[in-house]
Amino acid sequence: MFHEDYKIKRGDTLWDLAVAYGYQGKDWKKIWDDPKNSGLVAKRKKPELIQPGDTLMIPIPWTAVSTSLTLKSDGAEMIVERDGERGKQLSFVQTVYRHNQPIGPNPNPFCVDACTPDDDLPFYWTAPEIQADPNRRKRFYDYSSRNAPTAAQGTTKWRAIVSIAVVTEKRVTIWDSQVWGWDMTPTQEMSMIGPRDATGFEVSGHLHLLRTGVGTGPIDFGRAGWTFRTP
Repeated sequence: MFHEDYKIKRGDTLWDLAVAYGYQGKDWKKIWDDPKNSGLVAKRKKPELIQPGDTLMIPIPWTAVSTSLTLKSDGAEMIVERDGERGKQLSFVQTVYRHNQPIGPNPNPFCVDACTPDDDLPFYWTAPEIQADPNRRKRFYDYSSRNAPTAAQGTTKWRAIVSIAVVTEKRVTIWDSQVWGWDMTPTQEMSMIGPRDATGFEVSGHLHLLRTGVGTGPIDFGRAGWTFRTP
């Protein structure tokens, strides 16, 4: 578990913030009564007396409770399910290493998924995709595939890191990062990589790719004002 520091804005309520960060509204007391908010509780006494500018520490206990990776004849299928409620401030991010078979107009083997970008945000699901299926805030799904590489290309090594993302304005805290992928030989022999927890080194690379990745806009996410961190 970690705590997301949130600066109160006019009109905020504990109920609404609980729902936004993956709780049921009735569980707002789990946030208010958290020891890290003892100073705020002592100062304001009641949650309805919180003021713009107050800092609320929101405990984030949600983790991946189900992870499955299934090898296919041309790639692999990855599914991650997390606990908690949907929460409009919760999503997923994924970065990808496409090795010798990058697709789309970007020849760089490294990218922030979606590759090719389908919007100007750093998240795996687009807003229309989530609107069509709100459970996508809790469920990640990807099926990556390629044609068999040529003998000259050699074995294709496709890798990804997917993380639960906690979003406060344009700050993204990544959490519970998983590595997955597959190898494909020129004779289309397949082997599965992961899923497993990402190492600290891998998470550092994941963060770097998120900062320097691009969407449909002209500049990378870091220069567009997005920040990415671990707890």
